[in-house]
This record gives sequence, C-alpha cells and structure tokens, in this order.
Amino acid sequence: MIHDILLSCLSLSRKGISIQSFLATQVVEKFMHPCERRIFMDIVSILNNVSEVVRFAKFFGGVSQHDISDYTEAKEFSSGYYLKNFAKGIDSALEEYYNEILQLESYSEQNATNSLAYIYNALELHSTVVLFLRKLINDARIQKLNGCRLLQNLHQAYEHGDFRMDHIIAKVSKPVKLAFFSHLTHWLLFGVIDDEYSEFFITYRSSNESDPKTASEKSVISNNTHASSLSEEEIWQYEIQFSQLPSFVSSVLAEKVLFVGQTVLVFKLDRSKHKNDTWMMKMPGSFCDDISELWDGKEGMFCKMIEDLNQDDKIDIFHLESVINQIKKYVSQRLSEIAVIEDDLDRQLYLIKDFYLLGRGEFYLEFFRQLYENSENLAELNAKNYTKAFEIAANVMGIVDDLENFSLSVQKTTSDLEESCEFAIFQNLHLKYIYKWPLNLLFSPTTVERYNTVFRFLLTVRKLQYDLQLVWARHKWAAKTANPVNLKIINFRNHLMFFLDNLQYYIQVDVLESQFSILMNVIASKADFEEIQRAHSVFLANVLSQCFLLTDETDKKINLTQSTRHSQYPVYGTILEIFSICEKFSVVNCSEETPDDHLNNVDRLEERFNIAISGLIKLLVNIKSASSFGPLSQFLLRLDFNRWFSVKRTENVASSF
Repeated sequence: MIHDILLSCLSLSRKGISIQSFLATQVVEKFMHPCERRIFMDIVSILNNVSEVVRFAKFFGGVSQHDISDYTEAKEFSSGYYLKNFAKGIDSALEEYYNEILQLESYSEQNATNSLAYIYNALELHSTVVLFLRKLINDARIQKLNGCRLLQNLHQAYEHGDFRMDHIIAKVSKPVKLAFFSHLTHWLLFGVIDDEYSEFFITYRSSNESDPKTASEKSVISNNTHASSLSEEEIWQYEIQFSQLPSFVSSVLAEKVLFVGQTVLVFKLDRSKHKNDTWMMKMPGSFCDDISELWDGKEGMFCKMIEDLNQDDKIDIFHLESVINQIKKYVSQRLSEIAVIEDDLDRQLYLIKDFYLLGRGEFYLEFFRQLYENSENLAELNAKNYTKAFEIAANVMGIVDDLENFSLSVQKTTSDLEESCEFAIFQNLHLKYIYKWPLNLLFSPTTVERYNTVFRFLLTVRKLQYDLQLVWARHKWAAKTANPVNLKIINFRNHLMFFLDNLQYYIQVDVLESQFSILMNVIASKADFEEIQRAHSVFLANVLSQCFLLTDETDKKINLTQSTRHSQYPVYGTILEIFSICEKFSVVNCSEETPDDHLNNVDRLEERFNIAISGLIKLLVNIKSASSFGPLSQFLLRLDFNRWFSVKRTENVASSF
C-alpha cells in the first residue's frame, strides 16, 4: 500500500489511481488503524492539491493532451506564449517535490516496514510550496491573466513575506521573464513584434477599423528583412497597450520603448525612397544606409545587456530602466546627428514657421490676391484654384525653392460648416510637408495635422483681415464721391479690424515667436533627439493651448455661425462667432448693390459683436485669474485697453433699460 501511495504521488489523476481503488473498497475501514486513517486522508488532501498543480503544468506546458483529456478547467484560462512559459515554470518548481518522492520510493524498497506518517511528514514539507503554486494558478484562472499581466502578477508575488518561497517564485517567473525580455529585445533592436496573442505592451492598431490585419500580421511584415512594405503611416500605428503594461514599467518608460522601436522601423523603410537624395551623399559613410548604421555594431552589446536582465531572480526595475535609458540615449544621439547635421533641422523648422505659422505674411497676402483675381466669390472656387494660386504666389515672391517641400490641397471630406460662410472652405485646406528622413520621427501624421489646425486658424484670421482691408479701400474711395459711408459703419469696421489686428499680433508675437525661440534654443544647445522631440511637442502643445485650439475634431467642425453656448470650448466658440460677424460685414460692404436695410443689418451685427467681445473678455479674465498666463495678460491689455470694450458694453446694457 505504501508503494501504491508513492505511485499516486507521481500520478496525473486528480485523486490518484491507486488511492482511488482504496477508497472504493472497505480496505481503509477494515485494515487501517484509526490513527492512520486521518493521516491517510491528509495525504489524499495534499495529493489533490499536487495533482491540480501538476495537471495544469502538463496541460499548458506541452505534454500531449490525451494524457489529461479530462482537464475540463483548461477553458477557464486565457491562452498565449506567456501562459505556456508560466506552466513550464510551475513544472520546474515541482522538481524538488519529484526528487523527494523518488527518494521515498527508493527508501521504501530498501525497508520492510514503513508508516504513513513518514510519507505524510515528507509531503507536508512541500505542502506550502504546492499551496503557493496553486494560488498562482488560481490567480491566472480567475483573472484570466496572460502576457505582461501574468508577469506583473508574478512580480507582485515576490512580496509574499516568506523568504523560503523566493527560489520557488524565481523558478516560476524565469521562463515568463524570458518571454518578456525576448519581446523587448526584438522590438528595441529590430522593430519586430512576434505577438500572436497580443501579450506585449507594444501593439499595432490599424487606423482603419475594418482592416482585418492584426498585430501578428504586421509583425510578420516588420520581421521582413526588406521592410519596404511597411509604410510610414503604419509605423505610427504602433502604440502602447496599457491593458498589458505591467506596473513595474512606467508610462514614461513605455514611451521610450515605443520610440526606440519606431526609430528602428524608420531605418528599415525602403531606402530606394531616399537613395537619389543629395543629402544622402553629404558624407562618405551615410548614417542611414540600413538598420546596422543605426546601431553601428553595438546591437550585440545592447542585446547582452537585455539578456543579463533575466539573470536576476526578480525583475530589477532600476536595472531595467537603466538599460532602456542607455539604449534610448544612444538612439537619440544618433538621430540628433542625422537630423541636425545632415538634414539641417534649423532650416526645416524655420520653413515650418514661415508657411504653417504664416511667418511670411507677404506671401499669403499675394496668395489671396491671386485667389481673388479670377473670381469674386470663394464659393465658386475649386481645389485647382487654391493650388494654382499657391504656386503663382510662390513664383511672384521668388520663393519657389523654399516651397519645394510644401503643397496645398483641399481635402475632399464632408463638413458640417454652413455653406454661407465663405471662410468655411479654409477648414478643408491641407498644407502637406514633405520632410526628409528621419524627420518623420519628429513630424508624425498627428503632428502635421496639428500644424494644419494652427495653419487653418491663422489663414482664416489673415483672410478676414484681407477682406476688411478691401472694405476699408472701398470706404476710402466712397469718401471721395458723393455717397460717403455712414460714420457708424466706419466705426464698426474699425472695431472689427482692431480685434483682428490684436488677435494676430498676440498669436504671431506673444505666442509663436516666444515659443519658437524657446524651441530653437533647445536645438542650439546641441540637445539629443529625445530632448528635441520633447521640446517640439511642448512647443506645439503650448501653441495650440495659447491659441485656444485644443478642441476635439467634432468641435472643430461646429457651425461657424452658431452661438457660443453650443460649443464645449467657449473661448474658441466666441472667437468663431466674431469671425462670422467679420465675414458677414465684409460680404455686405463689398457687394456692388447696398441693401435698403444695410444700416439695420450693421446695427444687428454690432450688437452681436458687443455681446461676443464682452463675453470673450470675461472668459479671458477668468482664464488669466486661474493660471499664470503671461501672454494672455498682454492680449487683454491691448484688446481692452482702459476697459474700453467693457465700459462700452456696460453703457449699451444700461441704455437698453
């Protein structure tokens, strides 16, 4: 019977084949001493726990499933490469238990008399380990853990408070850590994610929801030595999967991991796109022939550094951060050399400022002249008119060479804007920037779209200024004729021009110039690419914020004539309301035939303007009071000097009673 029990200790059956036969008969009751019955049942209880752990390890660890076909709990677990390695770790943690049973079996064969207490004492020594492993398995089953979430649970298990379990949890977690560091190595050094079950915290997410391609399919593409089939847009569709981000990896560290892998993918882009560029010929050994030029023979050293991380019993967070920071710093320095030295980053940013941020105002003034030359109404224009006017203006101003990397187009997307608003067409303009490799790491599609948001806003302001200047010229001409313009209309026109001029000055000088100088100072300090990228992100975020453009895509397309109360962003909505007033005033005063109720229309527009400007000033004062917004104070001082608009609004309200 002793030997049967020992065989049951090695059995995959839940209750043990031999013990089951004992329990099915009266052997226990008739031939076993009452003192040993309790010991026997305690042995059965321990073996039940052992069997549960062993069955999990064998099922998910790769043993043929027909040996454990009755393992019905398998469907309660998640699936994946990490779970398989977790099962292998569980199996390795049971080695001491197996060795103990083999020793007991050898001892029982050499001795004629043995007691159940001897077996029980030997099993009891391992019961703590078995219960600990059983808990880890139940956590994986109940929470359906897989991937990095499973590794996180194992990392937290180190804080169990029993130093005797340290070597056990180290054995269990080692294969899982190996899977994690394997994913990390492939992504950091080769830009590859072989992740069929989406277990790593970096994943590919298609921008097209109907796209059937999965992360695993994309990993096959990126694993190709000739990664030409991976487009630049798809590089930016790799992102952090926060549901799989382990707690010991901060979001900042995850961003660094994402950046390094995306940099490698940029290097793996088809070099045929760039082989004819003269900038590639500037140096005998170009930095960017292929991925090997990025690492410059140091990939072996970095791979060894990541492999060494798995030698620790548990993940050393500080060691992990140190390795990733070293790799990120090296990549940033290499990119900084390429971007600043070869690509002349300073000049590229100045071109961005000149054309996206309307730094060359005279060029856009000529653009509007060419746009109006053959048509009196912007609504009659099509996409070709804008492109043609853009090219002609460049020829007239003699800046064709500077504009070789820029092209203007009209997006063919639906818009909710009112057709009556002439300047609504500018919401569909798109200025494309053809950047030099590897500046696409700095100017991602999202970044370029944000630049276009500022560009459309500034272009709208400049267009309305141009329209009011035409109104001014018309009024100036009328003053020399027998039909002078009503003084009230002239004063209202001056108020509109005053608002637009101060808004443009605030944006161009107080916001853009100051923020751009900060960015250029960072580049001049010979910062690495990480610092340049961070400074550029801060620059763009500050510009959008201080220009009141941090709005959702849906809110950007709000009706430009609707009242402010319908906008979730009151400052932006109020400015759009004033833009609409400026546009309507320009349309009426530039028409050949003046309507009979022209003065009444102007009165209504002026009343709307007074309400809007008063509300805008009140909103800006509240923003200034709630934050240290230096440029905004200057804007308020110029816009409402001596509280002119505020006092005027108070007088208008008092006179209405």
